[in-house]
Amino acid sequence: MSLEYPYFISKTSELLATSGITLEDLVSSAAFESARLRAKERILQAIRKGEIRKPAVLDEIRARKEFFSHLLAQVLVSCVGDPFLLRRYATAEAKAAYQQMLADFYSEAGQELVHKLSEDLGVHVVFDGGAVVRVHFTDYLRLTNGMRDEKWKLVNRRLSKGWVQVSLEDFARLLQEAVREQILERMPLSVDAKICEALRPYLEEIKRELEKKKAALGGGIEPRVEMDEDCLPPCISELLRHIRSGMSVSHPARFAVTSFLLNLGVSVEDIVATFANLPDFDEEKTRYQVEHIAGVRGHRRKYSPPSCATMRTYGNCFKNAECEGVSHPLAYYERKLREKLKKQKQKKRQRKAVEGAR
Repeated sequence: MSLEYPYFISKTSELLATSGITLEDLVSSAAFESARLRAKERILQAIRKGEIRKPAVLDEIRARKEFFSHLLAQVLVSCVGDPFLLRRYATAEAKAAYQQMLADFYSEAGQELVHKLSEDLGVHVVFDGGAVVRVHFTDYLRLTNGMRDEKWKLVNRRLSKGWVQVSLEDFARLLQEAVREQILERMPLSVDAKICEALRPYLEEIKRELEKKKAALGGGIEPRVEMDEDCLPPCISELLRHIRSGMSVSHPARFAVTSFLLNLGVSVEDIVATFANLPDFDEEKTRYQVEHIAGVRGHRRKYSPPSCATMRTYGNCFKNAECEGVSHPLAYYERKLREKLKKQKQKKRQRKAVEGAR
């Protein structure tokens, strides 16, 4: 039984059942100390870099260590119980699976293993032996639901008799999303308090690193954004909701939000923090892109937010009745802000009038 992918639900129960190993053994036995250290390492890598480096698996012993470390990592993450950590860990594990799949596509045995993984994840696929595969349209729509790039729209794909044709690389990306979904659906696990207490030495370092990362990102869950959110245009408000909830958004949408916030005077740090919950968040890349749009890097030119017409072109317009007569998101914000300030002044004058009449 191959252990390259520790995501098989059936294989997890099968291996534990046949080996006679219990969770208590994994947590407390000296024989599994290396697996516990590797589990901690997986999580620390996910926190620090957003990805997990997989060591070369050369024999069955090392493969089992990697497998058990994955199980222990899920227990550790569940003991911490932090939503930000859970999302970041799930995304990092899914990225590791993606890289493994790209390598496995080069061999017949590897493709068979990926095929089995797709079945275990509930993804219906047909391998035709070439550079493309066919995915059932229901699975394709489910897995691309949060992907905003134009390439993932069904209208831009070849569809025949209910099957969508995709490249091997794109199929790996679909399975990456399926792995991430599976981890998020299964976690956090219900872990006995005694198990978490036994793992306390490992948890302490994880929690310290997590707090450092969240502090660096402005809190991780709720980024500090210095603006009046009541005055935001519906397009920016909706895109921010998607970003904060961890949904994938297109590059045009990210540019729109970033350039809009920068033009309101929001700092680079706070904008980077805003994107922290995205599945593909990479702090270094995000910071570079935000600084480029801010005019700090590259051509040193600060970009303006796209107009309403451009937002409509890229499918990022969420127009409502208050958008009538507005041609730019910044104009909407400025108008709403003026209206709000005017109402506040009116209320202030009314209060003073009432107080003066007493």
